Amino acid sequence: MRILVFYKAGLTSQSVFYISMQMTKTLTPLLLLFIIVFGSSSCRSIKDPQFQRIENIRLGKLGLNESTLNLDILYSNLNNTSLKLKSAEGEAWLDNTFLGHFTVDTLIKIPANDLFRLPVKLQVDMRKILQSSLLAFLNPEVVIKVNGKARVGKGFVYINYPIKYERKQNLRELIK
Repeated sequence: MRILVFYKAGLTSQSVFYISMQMTKTLTPLLLLFIIVFGSSSCRSIKDPQFQRIENIRLGKLGLNESTLNLDILYSNLNNTSLKLKSAEGEAWLDNTFLGHFTVDTLIKIPANDLFRLPVKLQVDMRKILQSSLLAFLNPEVVIKVNGKARVGKGFVYINYPIKYERKQNLRELIK
């Protein structure tokens, strides 16, 4: 049908191709601009999740030098929209003593304005954890520090989101 209309208008297939290419060149930057503006505005409004507590601490692998702890961290999502967490990694300290490296390698669906759990795998240095646990028994108030990055997003737009947490906590209240 289109070819017949272009033929009656006196346009050749080369001129139709040229018009088509000109329209594509005009629409492509506009479409790209729309995606960038929409994507960046939706990612800019991500609020920090609020830490609630640590649950379900389990020993994954026991070793003399290094062990693996599996634990769930309960957070509340303060955003009005649901999000997805693809992955997260970083380091954890207890009273300025390096505990180890943590990872979250499971896709987590984070509901809007609700609680969610992160299944964390923490690789700990056993010498450091024994030292920290002795200090924790003497003083139940400890400073927990976590630094890392998370891959968070919605739809097909994901960003690297920094993880920074440092707060004095009572270990007896924290682990329930």
